[in-house]
Amino acid sequence: MNSDTAKQLFWKLVRFGAVGGTSTVLFAGLTWLMVEKSGMHPVLATVAAYLVLLAPNFLAHKYFTFGSNGEVARESGKFLVVHGLNIALSAGGMAVVSQAQLDYRWGILFSAIAVPIIVFVVMNFWVFRVSPRH
Repeated sequence: MNSDTAKQLFWKLVRFGAVGGTSTVLFAGLTWLMVEKSGMHPVLATVAAYLVLLAPNFLAHKYFTFGSNGEVARESGKFLVVHGLNIALSAGGMAVVSQAQLDYRWGILFSAIAVPIIVFVVMNFWVFRVSPRH
């Protein structure tokens, strides 16, 4: 990897962290509100919070994090596949936490750590991959 590629990857990670950090705070807040204020089951609240943030995350990552000018329909389809798997991972983590009768906030923490790592790698190399110019 040359220094320009390394710099580009570094700044993508910084932008990803900004979008992801904001999203994680919003996800945690929405999940907390749904569980604490409306009595929703933590697994359902996890999925609902994730779905509320899906479209804003796509737009933020497409245009800000990755600066992609690729076809929206193609990229959004891939984005939905990735996030479908991430919703399953988040809900599955919350289900394990719930089954173990632990505080649901452990499920939020699991999602806040596991999901961003997977999402960055897959979005960088598959969803918003920029083809090299020849």
